[in-house]
Amino acid sequence: MDLTTTSRDGVTLHAINGRIDAATSTALEGAVLAGIAGGGARVLMDMRAVSYVSSAGLRVVLMATKQARAARGGVVLFGLQPAVREVFAISGFDKIVPIVAGEAEGLAVLGG
Repeated sequence: MDLTTTSRDGVTLHAINGRIDAATSTALEGAVLAGIAGGGARVLMDMRAVSYVSSAGLRVVLMATKQARAARGGVVLFGLQPAVREVFAISGFDKIVPIVAGEAEGLAVLGG
């Protein structure tokens, strides 16, 4: 997994490439949670290049969502591949975390 993080207009964008599983979720968790703790509570995750998400990846998204909301922010995901979107739907995470089609829509949801 590769992660590129940028900030714009108070929104932190994490562009994720590869698999989010037990081997890679710790790195993602550290980066995302550190950003929220540092004041970046509005988080947009670019998932266009994510090919697989395991339960460990879902856990990271859930933790980030909880921490961001506690800091008066939020997490929005965009660009999910069909197989990844199915994981979010089956697990019910699509009811917990907003999932949108593109970056502009995600920024609008976050108020960025």
